[in-house]
Amino acid sequence: MGLTLVAGVAFAILVALGVWQLKRLAWKQDLLAKVAALKVAPARPIGEVLALAAAGHDVEYRRVAADCQPPAQPPRDAYRYALRDGRVGWRLISACHLAGGPYDGVLLDRGLVTRLEGAMAPVAAAYPPPGSVVGVARAAGGKPLLGPAETEAAPGARVFRVLDQASVASVAADNGVRRPAPLVLATESERPPPSGLVPAPLPEDIPNNHLVYALTWFALAGILAWFYGAMLLRRQTR
Repeated sequence: MGLTLVAGVAFAILVALGVWQLKRLAWKQDLLAKVAALKVAPARPIGEVLALAAAGHDVEYRRVAADCQPPAQPPRDAYRYALRDGRVGWRLISACHLAGGPYDGVLLDRGLVTRLEGAMAPVAAAYPPPGSVVGVARAAGGKPLLGPAETEAAPGARVFRVLDQASVASVAADNGVRRPAPLVLATESERPPPSGLVPAPLPEDIPNNHLVYALTWFALAGILAWFYGAMLLRRQTR
């Protein structure tokens, strides 16, 4: 009886993992389709996109154009940890102030800081505030399962492992943005272009191995069922 219970639980877990990977496959295919559509999609005005976001529509992976207003106070940029080509990197996070609309600003992921490539911690430096920006709307990250989103501050800088919604609100407040948009705009280009920054709005490679993973889990469930059935048959023929 105990062996049957263990085998049944293990079989259910393996099947559930296979079904989960199939759901991940559908999600990844939708993501890849959105990324492919970006290659030909025109940039839409940010006011139009944020109005859709305020109405509850999914606006992630849309190309967006924004004209950032001059900040009323000195900007306080932040940095987010990143990996690029297998090396540690740091992405510059700035605020883009907006005029009118349901939100008074949006955070920008302005790309990788070239002088910090391979550095274990960022060192704050002054960058010009953003002007005209074209970028890709990205959702804020999820709350980390382990540890805080913000790490120990580097000299004069705030440093984040991930920008979750609480981090977005905090960095926005540092820059005088009281109603930040619930997304991050990963820049593709800026006018005027800031020196020392390399825009990287999308991952270099988005793997899609979920079908292989699903088949693996289902195969393991089948092997377990075959093995248990063979064991039962052997007992009955003794």
